[in-house]
Amino acid sequence: MPPLTKNISRRGFFRRIGGFIANHWLLSTLPVGGLGVLGYAKHDTLALKREHWDLFYPNLPSSLEGKTICQLSDLHLETLQILPESIEQIVMAQKPDLLVITGDIVSTRTDLDKLEIYLGGLTAPYGKFVVMGNNDYSNLSNTLFKRYLQQFQHLGWTPLLNNASYLSDLNLWIIGVDDPATAHDDVDLAYKEVLLSQSLSQPQSQSQSQSQSQSQPQSQSSPPFRLVLAHSTDCLDDVAKNGAELLLAGHTHGGQIRLPGFGPLITNTYLGDLGVYEGYHVINGIPLYINRGIGESILPIRFNVPPEIAFFTLHQGNSQANHQTF
Repeated sequence: MPPLTKNISRRGFFRRIGGFIANHWLLSTLPVGGLGVLGYAKHDTLALKREHWDLFYPNLPSSLEGKTICQLSDLHLETLQILPESIEQIVMAQKPDLLVITGDIVSTRTDLDKLEIYLGGLTAPYGKFVVMGNNDYSNLSNTLFKRYLQQFQHLGWTPLLNNASYLSDLNLWIIGVDDPATAHDDVDLAYKEVLLSQSLSQPQSQSQSQSQSQSQPQSQSSPPFRLVLAHSTDCLDDVAKNGAELLLAGHTHGGQIRLPGFGPLITNTYLGDLGVYEGYHVINGIPLYINRGIGESILPIRFNVPPEIAFFTLHQGNSQANHQTF
């Protein structure tokens, strides 16, 4: 088994964050000793968890019974301390049927060369899909952003930027909403093909039926499952208007730092301000999951908020969602 993390010395780890601790009023007032706090934070930063959810739907297409979706989010490769071999081992051991990433993979230009190292070994029989986050738009020219998308495609990933892909073998729509945090989101555009397919599935004349696109879903015993990917939940109102069986998001890092007796320092979303910043919820009729992510932003630490890779296995039925952490 490969080591979980890069070999970073205790001194080097403390040096990277010591300045922030010294200048942040809340952390600097903790009467527990700086090294003890930082040591605990180092543990939480590297303690990658596997969150497994069993989700139940009474009208789930039979083609999706038992299928597993793996969600990665917020890798932030510029500061990521967890080794690519460890991420690959956790992901591939579960043999996911579908792989998705919900944004913030890179921030800097130099991170473009890390994509293959971290994502090249991940495979799934029904495909790999990615949406962009706010950091994916930072510090990249239009030309480098095009190269970024081409790199994903070269590695077998499908970028979705306010568009959707229909997987006929699964009777599944994957709807990708571009980053809400930077106002790149256009949910109605992302649903355009989905709504078109719904209109084409209505009763129609023989001539209309013959002209129907073969790429659109045909009549099924169950309606297609709509999986929405977005970096942030700030697109929820429009997703709820259009409908979805599952919305997967990230962006909040689960707060990244949660001091005892306090809530998360930052959540960066409307729902986060209301106390909804991680985990599984049903809001406005939409089942949604907010992933804590793998990496860190601004500070190279986590505190009481371990990183995660999430897995969702779909089932027919009416049971409540079931959750286990490994």
